[in-house]
Amino acid sequence: MFSKIVLATVATISLTHAVDDFSSERLLGIEVGYTTVNSSNAIGQNISNSNPELGLRLGAQNKEWRTTVHASFMSAKNGTKYQKAMIDFDRFVWASLYKTDSIVFKPYLGGHVGWVHYTDDFTSANGLAYGGQMGLTLNVLNQVDFDFGYRYTLTDVSKVNDISSFVFSANYLY
Repeated sequence: MFSKIVLATVATISLTHAVDDFSSERLLGIEVGYTTVNSSNAIGQNISNSNPELGLRLGAQNKEWRTTVHASFMSAKNGTKYQKAMIDFDRFVWASLYKTDSIVFKPYLGGHVGWVHYTDDFTSANGLAYGGQMGLTLNVLNQVDFDFGYRYTLTDVSKVNDISSFVFSANYLY
């Protein structure tokens, strides 16, 4: 219960801060990725599921920071399903802003916190999820950018140990 209160507080504060500081550039995007979930079965044996992941993201950014809320879904071959809802905080480390650049690339480092839901044939569980991420944003048009990134997520769900994802997203900036 305490972790849900902390998550709700962090979400409210970050979104309020994002509206005030990032009002100049908002984003709406879709993401696809390849995700590996390391989990435990009923007898404690480690299982690894790797499958595509689909998601949506909504956020805001300026030249130094980006805050996004994303939701994603993965369905494993064995019938296990995973849903995530996360708040991401990214710091752009460096940007190529030379006037001769036709593509602006910005590497980033960040963290995320949120919720994960696990469902299999016999059980269903929810829990807190948190982790780190890094990647590269390519701004190819004034209103479109692409992200190539890696996310590593830990959870407090008893059947899910960790989640690692390689993600590509296309974002519309407005």
